Amino acid sequence: MQIHIAPQGQQEGPFTLDQLNLRLRDQGLPADTMAWYEGCPAWIPVREVPGISLPPPPAAPPSTPPPLPVRHAATDGDGTGGLIPYKNPSALIAYYLGIFGLLPIIGILLAIPAVILGFKGLSHRKVNPAAKGAVHAWVGISLGTLSILYNSLIIFALVAGIMSTRR
Repeated sequence: MQIHIAPQGQQEGPFTLDQLNLRLRDQGLPADTMAWYEGCPAWIPVREVPGISLPPPPAAPPSTPPPLPVRHAATDGDGTGGLIPYKNPSALIAYYLGIFGLLPIIGILLAIPAVILGFKGLSHRKVNPAAKGAVHAWVGISLGTLSILYNSLIIFALVAGIMSTRR
C-alpha cells in the first residue's frame, strides 16, 4: 500500500507502511497529519490508516507528590479521648499515688512521692503542652499534701498514745 501524507499542508510521498511507521516513531510525525492511500475516499488522519502503529505518547514528567499532611501533636486524639495523660507519666503516677496516699498510716509513704511527681508533671506539661496531665498533677499534689497532713496527725496521735501508756 502506497500512502501519501500532508504534513503542514505540503503533500509528500508515496511511502510504504513500514516507512511511515518509522517516520512516526523516529521523526515525531504528528498522529493528526493528514494521509491518503489508494481506495481511501478522502484524506484522513494518519492514525486512522490501517496498519499504522503509533508510538506510545511521551512519558509525562514525574509529578511531585503533594506535601505531607501536617500533624499537630497538641490536637492529636487518642483512644482515651485525651482523658489519660499517657504522654506525661509523672502526672499520671502522681494522681494514683495521691489517691492511694489517702490510706491511713502507710499512705504517707505514697503521698510524698505524689507531691514530688505532681510538680514534676506540671513542669513537664509546661515544656510540652501536648503531654497534657495538668489536672492529674494537681490532683496528685492536692491529695498528696492532704494525705501528708492527716497521716502526720495520725502518726503523731499514735506516738502520743504509746508514750502516755508507758508512764
